[in-house]
Amino acid sequence: MTQRKNTILYAEDDLDDLFILKQAFQQHDHIEVMHAADGKMAIALLETMAVENMLPCLVILDINMPVMNGKEALQAIRGHAVLHRLPVVLFSTSSSSSDRIFAESYQALLVTKPAEFSSLETIVSQFIERCNFEINNLSVRDPYQN
Repeated sequence: MTQRKNTILYAEDDLDDLFILKQAFQQHDHIEVMHAADGKMAIALLETMAVENMLPCLVILDINMPVMNGKEALQAIRGHAVLHRLPVVLFSTSSSSSDRIFAESYQALLVTKPAEFSSLETIVSQFIERCNFEINNLSVRDPYQN
């Protein structure tokens, strides 16, 4: 019996950043990273996943994207009847206090993209821990219900 992979949705417009993050996730074969090129595409994918009852265990949003940026996507997620409780990380080169306050006000984390791959591997491990926490709590309660 094959184990179903857990999904993380990563909204990122920079293909180099996407490639590097996927490389860091590669050693974790129980995680599948889905990609959206912008926040609007991420919302559309999440809505499709919700209909299929296959929501991700974590949503990672780059802040600076075209069409709909990460902050706008986070606001849309938090205002959505089904998606509002998804765990979200704003993943950006920004480390500004205003971005951190914004993220916290929408019950999200702000994580600064590291310059070194070894630091990214550490961050990916933290993302996976967050995912595992969410998955384990599904057996106790459904976080996507009111």
